[in-house]
Amino acid sequence: MVIPSYYNVQCLELVLQSLAVQTMPAEKFEVIVVYNGCEPPARLAELRANTPYLLRELTSPKGWSAARNAGILAANCERLLLLDNDSLCPPDLLERHWNLAEKDPSSVVMGGRGELGVQGWAALHTVMTGKGVVDTIPVEHDVRARSAPSEPWMYGFTNNFGLSRADALAVGMFDVDFDARWGGEDLDIAYRLYRHFDRDRSRFHYEPTLRVWHVPHYRNLRKAFGDHFASLALLRDKHRHYEVELIAGLPEVLAGSLADIAERVTEYRRVMAVCAEAGLCSIKPWRAAVDPLREQDPQRPDLVIAYDTEQLGTQRLVTFDYGRGTDATNLHLLGADVPFSEGTFRAAFSVDFWRLLRMPDLLAFVTTALIVADELFLAASEDLIARGPALGLDPLVDLRYFAELVEPVYHVTSQQVAGVGTLLRVVPAT
Repeated sequence: MVIPSYYNVQCLELVLQSLAVQTMPAEKFEVIVVYNGCEPPARLAELRANTPYLLRELTSPKGWSAARNAGILAANCERLLLLDNDSLCPPDLLERHWNLAEKDPSSVVMGGRGELGVQGWAALHTVMTGKGVVDTIPVEHDVRARSAPSEPWMYGFTNNFGLSRADALAVGMFDVDFDARWGGEDLDIAYRLYRHFDRDRSRFHYEPTLRVWHVPHYRNLRKAFGDHFASLALLRDKHRHYEVELIAGLPEVLAGSLADIAERVTEYRRVMAVCAEAGLCSIKPWRAAVDPLREQDPQRPDLVIAYDTEQLGTQRLVTFDYGRGTDATNLHLLGADVPFSEGTFRAAFSVDFWRLLRMPDLLAFVTTALIVADELFLAASEDLIARGPALGLDPLVDLRYFAELVEPVYHVTSQQVAGVGTLLRVVPAT
C-alpha cells in the first residue's frame, strides 16, 4: 500500500499501528510511506523496529501526486491500496480489499470513510489507547452509495482506494500539475481510469462498509478551501466534458452534493440519447430564424448549442453538439463552466437543451453565456412540448416564469416563429 505523508506524525503513527493488527498475514503486504517535502520523523523509530510487515520509507518533492507516484513506482506488488496518513484502518480492511480484488483483479475498489472526530472525545481516547473504533454508522449515512453505480469515478477519493498497479501506470499515475494543493488529483486519476475503461462502470466497485476512519488533525481551512477550488478548476479545465463540468465544491459537502451532481450527469446523458434518437433539440427547424442573427461580427465567432450543427459549417462557429464527436470547435459541455474568456462570442444560441437543464445548471448556463457572449438566444420548440414528456423528458414549459426568474439581472424579449416555437433574446438588464 502507498501512504503519502506531510507531517501529522501523530496520525501516521496510529495508522501504521492499525496496519500491524490486520487479519491479513503481515508477510503478504508491504507499506510504503512517502514523505513529500518533509523528513521521516524520529518519533517512529520504535515502531519501525517492530512492525510485523515490511515498512519502506521514501522521500519525494512536496506534492501529493509526486509522493503517490513515487510509491507506485517503488511498489513490488501487482495490487495497490492507496491510503492517506490519517486513514485509520479496521483490522479486516486489507483482507476485504484483497478478497474483492481477487474476484476481479482489474477492478477499482473504493471504500468509505468515517469521521472519527465526530464520535466524541471518548472514542478518540479509545483509539489513542489502542482499542480500535466501534463502527456504529449505518450504511445509509453514506449518501455516495445511491449514485456510485452510475458515476463511480466521482467517488475516487484516494484515502481508501484499491487498483492494479498496471492500470495506475497505464493512465500515467497522478498528475503532478496539481502540485502541493489539497484535493482534485484523486478525482483526476479516477476519471482517467473511467475513460481508460471506456466508461465501463462495472470496473468500479464501491463498498461503503469497507470503511477507514479519518483521524482529526489541524488544517488551515482558509488555505485548504482556496487550494481545493483551484484544484477543481484545474480538473474541469483538463477534462472539458459535461461529466466533470459541474464539480466545483468542497469534499466535505461533496459527500452530499456529489450524489446530486452524479444523478444530474446521469440524467443529462439519458436526455442527450433521447434527443439524438428522436431528432429533438435540432437546429434544423430554426435555421430561418437564427441564420440572420449569426455572423454579425467578422472578428468574433458565435456559440451554438444544438444537434445537427454540421450543416451550419465551421466558419466563426463553436458548437456544443452532443451528436457529433468532440474536437477543438465542438465540445460536449452543458455551458455552466466553459473555457472561454469574457466577450469571446458575439452571440450564443441554445436550441431547447437549455429547457432540459435542472435549475442550478440552467442559472449557471445563463450567467456564463452572458459573460462569454454579448447576447443569448434561447429557442423553445413546440415540438419538444408535444413529444418530450412521452419520451420521458421534463422540459421547462413556462417561458414567462423563466423570464421573471432572471428578470432582476437580465432583460428577456420574445418573438414567435410560426410553426416552430418561441425565440427568446436575453441580455444584461443594464
